[in-house]
Amino acid sequence: MIAVRPMRAGDHARVAEIWHEGWHDAHDGLVPDALSRLRTPDAFRKAVPKLTRPVRVGLTEGGIGGFVAWQDDGIDYLFLARAVRGTGLAQALMARAEAEIAAAGHTVARIDHVEGNARAARFYAREGWRRIGHEDERWPETGDSIGGWRSILLEKRL
Repeated sequence: MIAVRPMRAGDHARVAEIWHEGWHDAHDGLVPDALSRLRTPDAFRKAVPKLTRPVRVGLTEGGIGGFVAWQDDGIDYLFLARAVRGTGLAQALMARAEAEIAAAGHTVARIDHVEGNARAARFYAREGWRRIGHEDERWPETGDSIGGWRSILLEKRL
């Protein structure tokens, strides 16, 4: 069973766990170590209640297994717990986000992933996303440029 629903306040702790685990799986070794060190479990626990964009959680028989969040036409976060990767949950979450973005009047959706994240690149390609460019990222806390960290920009017609 796979279902998708809006995130509730009681979901925050589990979403933070998934976000922490998934963020490190997707980014460690590809972004500066100093940035990875800032991404602690507590940092994610504090961030989840502050999300101001739509967030949907994906449910499996074991409970919440992932989440997706977006703003306007841009998907900001798509993370799954390791135990549910490959189950179809990512596709269900992505489909929900795409449908809601389209329902808001957008004809194109956008997403990015850190360069070197081969798992994300394969997933997005299978789901019909196409690469449109790249962006050199900046240190989130100061805005300073940090070499060697690049995001791949993707889009999909809805």
